[in-house]
Amino acid sequence: MSKIRILPETLTNKIAAGEVVQRPASVVKELMENSIDAEARTITVIIKNGGKSLIQVVDDGNGMDRDDLLLAFERYATSKIKDEDDLSRISTLGFRGEALASIASVSIVDAVSGVKGDMEAYELKIVGGEFKDIRPHSNIGGTSISIRNLFFNVPARRKFLKSAEIELKNIIDIFRKFALAYPEKSFVLIHNDREIYNLRPSDLADRIAELYSPEYRKNIVEVSVEERELSISGFIGNLNLIRPRRGEQTFFVNRRYVSNRTLSNAVISAYRSVISGDEYPFYCLNLMIPPDKVDVNVHPAKMEVKFREDYRVFQFVKISIGKYVEEVKKSIPGFDKPRIWEYYETKKESGGFAEEKDRERKVTAEIAGLKLEDADNRSQVWKERAKKFSEHLKEESSVPPGVGIPVFQFAERYIITQVKSGLVIIDQHVAHERILYEAALKAVTQGSWKPQQLLFPQVIELSAEDFSVLLEILPYLNKIGFRMREFGRNTIVVDAVPTGMRWGRESTIIKEIIDTYVEYRKHESSAVKSVAASYACKAAIKAGDKLSEEEMINLVDRLFTTSNPYFCPHGRPIIVNLSLDEIDKRFKRK
Repeated sequence: MSKIRILPETLTNKIAAGEVVQRPASVVKELMENSIDAEARTITVIIKNGGKSLIQVVDDGNGMDRDDLLLAFERYATSKIKDEDDLSRISTLGFRGEALASIASVSIVDAVSGVKGDMEAYELKIVGGEFKDIRPHSNIGGTSISIRNLFFNVPARRKFLKSAEIELKNIIDIFRKFALAYPEKSFVLIHNDREIYNLRPSDLADRIAELYSPEYRKNIVEVSVEERELSISGFIGNLNLIRPRRGEQTFFVNRRYVSNRTLSNAVISAYRSVISGDEYPFYCLNLMIPPDKVDVNVHPAKMEVKFREDYRVFQFVKISIGKYVEEVKKSIPGFDKPRIWEYYETKKESGGFAEEKDRERKVTAEIAGLKLEDADNRSQVWKERAKKFSEHLKEESSVPPGVGIPVFQFAERYIITQVKSGLVIIDQHVAHERILYEAALKAVTQGSWKPQQLLFPQVIELSAEDFSVLLEILPYLNKIGFRMREFGRNTIVVDAVPTGMRWGRESTIIKEIIDTYVEYRKHESSAVKSVAASYACKAAIKAGDKLSEEEMINLVDRLFTTSNPYFCPHGRPIIVNLSLDEIDKRFKRK
């Protein structure tokens, strides 16, 4: 008997599904591509349980008659190409004709479709790849395809699906890419009966603001370059939109989202003069290139492409974006001056400066570990502490310096002081980070940190993805001292922040906490530690912050009360010791 056999079609379809359908987001991608190819103007995506229970895509596209509806779920049945020549000049998003058959083989399908203008449409039911029924149905003016219980007949694959929250994040990511590629179309996303997005036709700039945050609208620079048969258009972000994690970099080729190293490296190379190696700029760009100069048939999910002239594409993108980076350089991250000016004018009119002065007095006392009544007579307190530290330093050579011992700030990032055995150099940012980390960790695990009320609550708009992460870590942030509440779709109001945190950067710090948490949790299994480390990193004083002598002494004093004063939560060193022996050797005294 022959050892080689031809596999049954039901099994080959399941194997193909493993390449095309990796998770619910893969199904959403394939169905949305079909809707766009059908010239739909409005596309609605309905999800339940992160797509594990239901994925439904409804469009108002051209629709299909009875015969086409039946053929659409056959393997290698497609209306996109006819012969081999068409494969070299693909202009549609879909073309292979295997996605629907693969999806149907691992799910329960209910498809309704009818040709525009016809009175009648048809409903088709498929279970695990087997056609069960087709019957007349009222015409819905397009196509509706429902996918239920994905991988119900492949339990091993279903076990590998992530939580509903994670699968939803992947779906949102795919949905957002289509919405950016086709801003002239309407897109709706509903999850568990809650509307996440309802996007009306707009231009790309407004669509970016809708999908990310309104503040992006004033922080993006329009790009438009054309050179012979190549052209690039879209938007790049200024320095205010640079983030420490990937996720806001989108590149399309002929309006097809792609993951391509040539393109991403070209953009990063253009930004290299303004970003470091662990920073990522925002961009949403579309490269138009003749279809016969790019191969889109190199990946089962059609996510990768190859260029016939790879180097030329790289140079074109790099040089084109580089011209606009000069405009980006003019933008300085930090405070929005008109808003700050307006803020202080409002406070001046309302007499709020008296409250601000009182708040600063309380915060200073809190940071320094003093009672409030001592805060008004700090000089006497510092003199007493100086005497105690000076006496202590006579006995020990490795203890931290105190008041009365010279303390200097170098390059506005390092604190240098003398101990009996030599010099100590302390990185002010990571030192404060270690202090805040342990305080935050204690607050999360043992009790709430005292919040400080904002005089003017801050409204912060987030992307759907960032909003989802925020809801995940909100209980921990509340214990640290943040007080936040929902204020509409993907929007929060910040009423209070942890005691000691500087005012005016609430939006920036919260978004940076989200970014750092997403990155840090990859290496740290504890959500508590991840949140504490994220807050500490972003709320700590920065390199470049000028410190007074009292602030430096207080920082060093508090550092050496922590459990590990030598390393920050991420493993970076805090202290460098230069012994007297080492210094003598440098001067060839020994």
